[in-house]
Amino acid sequence: MPPRLVRRGVGGGTLPAMWDLWAIFAIAVVGGAIPLMVRWSDRGLHVALALSTGLFLGAVFLHLLPSLSGTLSAHASEGGEHGEGELFPWLCVLLGALGVYLFEALFLRTHDHDDLHRHQAVGVAAMVGLSVHALTAGVSYGLARQGSDAGHSLLVAVLAHKGFETFSLVNVFQLAGMKSRSIRLWMFAFACVTPLGAWFGHWAAQGAGQGTFAVLQAIAAGTFLFVCLGELLPEVFHHREDSFAKIGLMAIGVGLMWYLHGAGI
Repeated sequence: MPPRLVRRGVGGGTLPAMWDLWAIFAIAVVGGAIPLMVRWSDRGLHVALALSTGLFLGAVFLHLLPSLSGTLSAHASEGGEHGEGELFPWLCVLLGALGVYLFEALFLRTHDHDDLHRHQAVGVAAMVGLSVHALTAGVSYGLARQGSDAGHSLLVAVLAHKGFETFSLVNVFQLAGMKSRSIRLWMFAFACVTPLGAWFGHWAAQGAGQGTFAVLQAIAAGTFLFVCLGELLPEVFHHREDSFAKIGLMAIGVGLMWYLHGAGI
């Protein structure tokens, strides 16, 4: 492991080392560049989308939702009844899922070129959900690096997920018919979110409290849930050809997330 490079911040805490932030940014860019290097046919794009869907499903059901249950319930029960604390995380998930649906149905759905607008809505929802998740991951990393070694294990977790997340996001943007130049701009913007969150975690996150970021994570989980089950799965199997290949790629995506979760990442 590279030597621990830190900078001293105000109050004696440690800022995330610059090599850490560059590594997070680079992994995100590499993951997003892979689907851009291939000239997809419509059929090939839907096959590749199956892998992205599996990664999203694995992230939602094996990572985001299990972590929310304990964190948000503990926070909510501090200020309310025990039953309310148990329901609060799922209310936030519901708001995230319903919010994406209403945004798409009320503002983006039209009678003309409905598929194109629906795909664009999926791209917007995926970008918002992933960005919230990436920001909270960066904030958590920034906090963990203040005066402790816990940030090293959290850095491994961030690096392990970042490439898969950007790969999936770019895949969804391609489905929406976005031009390559626009995809690259959004990809670079997304790659900056976690490093910026790490800096924010050092300077300002203490005032917001863990509950605030847990709520944001729950809403992000809701957006993923709707995007996966309501949009991506129907799109992957919109045409029946290559069904076994699609199922296999989805299983690989879920399996990768299962392996990362089982490894404590």
